[in-house]
Amino acid sequence: MQLPVLDRLILSAQRPSRYAGGELNAVRKDLTAARVKWALAFPDTYEVGMSNVGFRLLYHALNERPDVACERVFMPWPDMERALKAERQPLFSIESRAPLGAFDVVGFTLQFELCYTTVLAMLELGGIALHARDREREDPLILGGGPCTYNPEPVADFFDAFVIGEGEEVVHEISDAMADWKRGRGSREDLLWLLAEISGVYVPSLFRPHYNGDGTLRAYEPLKPGYDNVVRRVIPDLNLVPQAEKPIVPFMQTVHDRLPLEIQRGCTRGCRFCQVGMITRPTRQRDPNDVRRIAEQGLEATGYEEVGFLSLSAGDYSCIDGVLEDFFDELGPENIGISLPSLRTETMSEKLASQIKRVRKSGFTVAPEAATERMRRVINKGNAEKDLLHAVDTVFRAGWDLVKFYFMIGLPAERDEDVRAIVKLSADALRRGKKLNPRAEINVGVSTFCPKPFTPFQWDPMIPLEETQRKHALLREELRRLGRGYRDLHVKPHDARQSALEGALALGDRRLATAVLHAYRRGQRLDGWTEHFNLDVWQEAFAETERRHGVGLRFFAHREKGERETLPFDHIDCEVTKPYLWKARMGALREAQVPDCAYGEEICTACGACDYEVVDTIVYHPSDYRRQSASAPEALPAERTFLRLRYGKEGVAVALSH
Repeated sequence: MQLPVLDRLILSAQRPSRYAGGELNAVRKDLTAARVKWALAFPDTYEVGMSNVGFRLLYHALNERPDVACERVFMPWPDMERALKAERQPLFSIESRAPLGAFDVVGFTLQFELCYTTVLAMLELGGIALHARDREREDPLILGGGPCTYNPEPVADFFDAFVIGEGEEVVHEISDAMADWKRGRGSREDLLWLLAEISGVYVPSLFRPHYNGDGTLRAYEPLKPGYDNVVRRVIPDLNLVPQAEKPIVPFMQTVHDRLPLEIQRGCTRGCRFCQVGMITRPTRQRDPNDVRRIAEQGLEATGYEEVGFLSLSAGDYSCIDGVLEDFFDELGPENIGISLPSLRTETMSEKLASQIKRVRKSGFTVAPEAATERMRRVINKGNAEKDLLHAVDTVFRAGWDLVKFYFMIGLPAERDEDVRAIVKLSADALRRGKKLNPRAEINVGVSTFCPKPFTPFQWDPMIPLEETQRKHALLREELRRLGRGYRDLHVKPHDARQSALEGALALGDRRLATAVLHAYRRGQRLDGWTEHFNLDVWQEAFAETERRHGVGLRFFAHREKGERETLPFDHIDCEVTKPYLWKARMGALREAQVPDCAYGEEICTACGACDYEVVDTIVYHPSDYRRQSASAPEALPAERTFLRLRYGKEGVAVALSH
C-alpha cells in the first residue's frame, strides 16, 4: 500500500519522532471549528524547543480556550528539509500536519540571536513571504516573542509584530483582536493598527528609523499618533500564570527531559551583565503551598521521574528548604528526583545538598561568572571566593563526583590576571574536592561576554574575535602550567565565532536585516549548532551590510556608545530606566556594590520596574509555608488480577525507536 507522502518522509527521516506528534497529553483540535488558529513555532529542533518552558506554557494556555486551536512546528533537520523541498511539501504542524500557511497566527519564540536565519528558513519552507511588506491579507500574522524582542530590530523587516515581555495574558488579547478582524473586511494594515492598541505589542512598520551622517541612529519616527513607545507586559503575580494540568510528554529524549515547574520569576540581584535579571524584574515567587501540589499533579499526569524547579537562581527561593524536605518525604520513596538550575555559590548550603541527594545526585552547576574579587565587584556578582570553595566542599562532601562552573571572559575592565584566575580558582576547588572525594571532577565552561540590551553594559564594546582567541590561549597556557595532576579539571571555552555574531545581532538595528537575509540565502540556518555555523558566510553578510549601508560588524559589536546616543531599542520600554542603567555602568567602573532589593523596601534602588500598586516584589517567608506530613499509602485489597497485554506499534508509534 502506498503511504501518504508525509508519512513516508517522516519514516525515512533521521529521528522521525521529531515530526510524528501524538505525544501523551498533546492537544489535537478540529482546526475548521476554531475561530483563531495558532502555530507556535520554535526555530530549532524539536528536542530543543520542547525543553523551553515558555513555549510549553503558551501552548497549553491557548488550547484551554474552546475557540482557539494551537499547534506546534519546529525546524526540521537538514535531511528532512531537503526531503520536503524535493517533494514540494510545505513545513507542517506536528498535531494535524497542517501547512504553516494555513494558520492565522504563527508565533515564533526568539530565544537567542543565532536563531534568526532559522526563522527565515521556516517561513520560506512554509510558503510564507519573508518580508512583512510582501504578505497579503490571507497570509498568517507573523509574531515574535521571547528575550530577543527587547531588541528585535535586526529582524523587524520579517515580522508583522512582536510581544514585548511576558506573553501568558497578551496572547489571549491578540486572539480576540484576530477574531474580530477576521469577522470584518479590514485590510492587513487595519489588523496591525488594531494590534498596536494592545499593551506590549510592537508593530515595527509603525516606526520609521532615521540615521545620522556618521551612521548612528538619530530617532525612530512613530507613524501612529500616541504610539511613541512600547511598554513591556508583566504579570504581577506568578500564581496567576496557568500551569498545564497535563503537560506534554515527548516520545524522544529532549534537552531537559523532566517536568518543568517555575517557582520564581525575575531576579533583583543586579548582576550588571545579565539581561534576564533586568527585563524580568521584579522578583515574584510562586506560593510555596502550591509548588508541591502542582508538582504532584504534573507527575501523576506524565510519569516523569524528575521535576525541574525553575528560577534564575533556585537557591534564592525563600522556602526552598521546606519545600524540598516535604517533597522528598512524600515522593522520595518513589525515586522522584529534583533538578535545580544554576545556583549562586552563596546559596549552596549543607541542608540544600543533603535534601537533593536523598533520591539521586543530579548534576550541580554553579556560576561564579568571574574568578577575582575585583571583577565580581565590577559585575555586582555579590559573592566571594570563599563562597565558591564552600559550595564545592559541600557538594563533594555530600558525595557528588562532578561539579560544573560557568565563567565569562571579555567583561568590561577585565585584565589578563582575571582570565588566568579562572584556571587557578578552579584548580584550587578541585584540589580541595579531591580531599573529600577522590573521584571529584570539575568541568569549567567559559563563554565570551556579549553586551545585551537593557543592561548597564549595553554601551560597552564586545571584544573582537582575535582578542577572544588570545584569552583562550591564556586559559590553555595556565592549564598546562598545572601539570598532569589536574587531569580531572576540564576547561572548555565556548565557540568564539558564534559569540562574535551574537554580539552584533544583539545590539544592531534594522540595517542588519541585510546581513541576516544574505546569510540565509547563502545557506545558513541552525546557527546555534556548531556543525552548521559558518563564520565565513557571516563575514560575507556583514561585508554586504557595510557595502550597502556603510556600517558593519565593528560598528554594531565592537564600538563604545556614548550616554546620549540613541540606541536601536530606545522606543521599547522594559521599565528599568536608561538613567538607572547608566548609573549602574558608572558604578561598575567604581566597583560599587548594589544590594538585592527583594528583601526590603528600604533598599529599593529605584530602577523603575515596580509601581508599588500593581507590580511589586512578591517574596514569601519560610513561615508562610504550611509543612505537610507524608501520607501513608492506602492499603490495596488482597485480590489477584490477571492481565493479558498485546504489544504493538500502530499509527504514529511506528516512527518511534524500540
